[in-house]
Amino acid sequence: MPSVIEAQDVSFAYVRVPVLEHISFAVNAGDYVGIIGPNGGGKTTLLKLLLGLEKGKGQIKLFGQPLRTFKEWRKIGYLAQKSPVSQSGFPVSAEEVVLMGLSDRHGSGVSVSELKQV
Repeated sequence: MPSVIEAQDVSFAYVRVPVLEHISFAVNAGDYVGIIGPNGGGKTTLLKLLLGLEKGKGQIKLFGQPLRTFKEWRKIGYLAQKSPVSQSGFPVSAEEVVLMGLSDRHGSGVSVSELKQV
């Protein structure tokens, strides 16, 4: 069974500033993955590369297909850190989506601002 995500020797630079160099990994169905690192460490850039929003070096496959020929985008979900409502059509931030997950623990009718205090 092919990996859900496979990156092989992926590199990227903004102008002449390297951000990612020779990154290789695979994510299989059922895996849980976290991307952690300092500000400016390349986390968002890596996600943009995986979605084809940026072009880098190396090879990326989604569901066994090379990124350049991948067509099954309905299998992919992505919520940008900052996305104007007018562009995305989604009226809440990524932070608010995460905080909404806490509402089950605190009962219905809890506002996002109240959850931020938890």
